[in-house]
Amino acid sequence: MEKTLESAIDHEAEFFRELCNELGKDCIHLPTLPDVALRIKKVLSDPDCSTDKVCRVISAEPVVTASLIKLANSAAFAPSHQPVTALKSAITRVGYEVARNTAVSIAIKNTFNPDKAKNLRLHLKQLWKHSLKVAAIAYVLPNKPSHITPDEAMLAGLVHDIGKFYILMRADSNPALFENKERLDQLTILWHAGIGKIILETWGFTEDIIKATDEHEIIDQKSTRAANLTDVVVASNLLSHIGTKSRYSDIDYSTLPSFQRLGLDAEHIATIMTRSKAQINSMIQALS
Repeated sequence: MEKTLESAIDHEAEFFRELCNELGKDCIHLPTLPDVALRIKKVLSDPDCSTDKVCRVISAEPVVTASLIKLANSAAFAPSHQPVTALKSAITRVGYEVARNTAVSIAIKNTFNPDKAKNLRLHLKQLWKHSLKVAAIAYVLPNKPSHITPDEAMLAGLVHDIGKFYILMRADSNPALFENKERLDQLTILWHAGIGKIILETWGFTEDIIKATDEHEIIDQKSTRAANLTDVVVASNLLSHIGTKSRYSDIDYSTLPSFQRLGLDAEHIATIMTRSKAQINSMIQALS
């Protein structure tokens, strides 16, 4: 029994030693953001680009088109509007930023496709659902600083655990590596933020989103600074665990620095998880 445990620990140590060496030598094998997401991101970054051109680019990717129409008809964007069936109407309703986020969402899911995994498929599917939930909560979260748009918050929530996807996909190729889910979770939590930071830097994400990804696990960061995007992601990530058994179960969120900087008390938290529930769920469904 002891030899088996020692062997498992040796496998784990070797795996993360390899990742550490890759990070240190700046030679980590990073995935690239798929072409469709790059094309859509580029065209939506052009302030002079017409809606017709945006439609032409997006319509080349049927999955993105279908997701945008579904999102435009969700409770988050159309609580009392007539349903839309055309891509142009959908983009007009949700806006360019949400269109970009939808493309990035699909690109991430395709890059780290759970169906490609043999041993950790369930882990990856659960992680994808969690990422969508954090993105939706970040979008509707009240009291965000005025310089942080709901769309930026949504994107930051969507990618905050990107490092976990990378670790799980790498670990999946070695079935002897992790046999204990708790141990797998512990080690992934320990390493994923730094790896996620490097992936997002490679993909050209903004400094604020990279910082939020790198620091979203630091829930006790006391500071007199104003609330920022990191606080939004920290709060959204924690709120996503309400009603589940997690390492955060016994924490009073309203006492945490990020919640205090955002002015989110117990009443706000209850409101987010009740009145915003339908909006959050509809966004998760549309993005998934």
